[in-house]
Amino acid sequence: MLRMKSAVLIATLACGVASAPAQEPTNPLPQGVVTFVVPLAAGGPLDASARMFGERLGVRINRTIVVENKAGAGGNIGASYVARAKPDGLTWLYTVDSVLTVIPHIYDAQGFDPQKDLVPAGRLGHNLLVLGVNTRNVPSKTFAELLELSKVRPLSFASAGIGAPGHLAFEYLRLATSLKGDHVPYRGAAPALQDLIGGSVDAAFVTGGVILPHIASGTLRALATSGSERSSQLPDVPTADEAGIRGFEARFGNYLMISAGSDPAIRKFMAHHMSEIMKDPDVKTKMLSLATEPVFARLRTH
Repeated sequence: MLRMKSAVLIATLACGVASAPAQEPTNPLPQGVVTFVVPLAAGGPLDASARMFGERLGVRINRTIVVENKAGAGGNIGASYVARAKPDGLTWLYTVDSVLTVIPHIYDAQGFDPQKDLVPAGRLGHNLLVLGVNTRNVPSKTFAELLELSKVRPLSFASAGIGAPGHLAFEYLRLATSLKGDHVPYRGAAPALQDLIGGSVDAAFVTGGVILPHIASGTLRALATSGSERSSQLPDVPTADEAGIRGFEARFGNYLMISAGSDPAIRKFMAHHMSEIMKDPDVKTKMLSLATEPVFARLRTH
């Protein structure tokens, strides 16, 4: 079965996930501004999630936290920047797992090894995508109809860029089915969505929170989710399996990471506060609006 799970750096994480401790850890961070580096363009769901957590974390620990977008090479530029940063707790990578698991095999490695040079503080939920089509371009109301349409004319699928979750989901879909289509990469999720809404492209895998208002307006139609469960925001949209897409699942996790060599106490401290932030009902609602299931898991430190 063709799947992409949110297990980033499996060898590192598989034996290290645990619930956050109840006690309040001592702040081990040095003085200075804390930076969350987002390796993708501004305006997308990952960027919005990083800014939400950064704002709330800054209040909790009484520090200034800034979000800096270092996009390029599918995320390798931002990831390598953090991998080479001083592991003092002031520079973090806020990333989707594909930047660490898939992108290094697509782009030049940028001089770092994600298996060795980055370590996680925790996983901040996992994401499902929704297969959406432009209703003016695509009359299909089911995936089976979309499949038949693609035999008549190849479909155009937008994504936030080569190696982005939407691109990977599209490629997995092509492998799992006989769908005919062409990938159209953009420099970020926002311009990809704009052209999908405008009809310059036919379809895309997008987040539930993004697609909702455009379904309501009749501009876009959702045909399936990319996971094994239905979206809580779009309960009437079938899963891939329910839509007849056998052996297909694409889900992605968000991770907060730091360069290797960092003090385990720093990662434990960040894991504690991020897990506490995630308990806030308003944060959970915001995460769900970004199609991120608010489930926290942290790296066990010894």
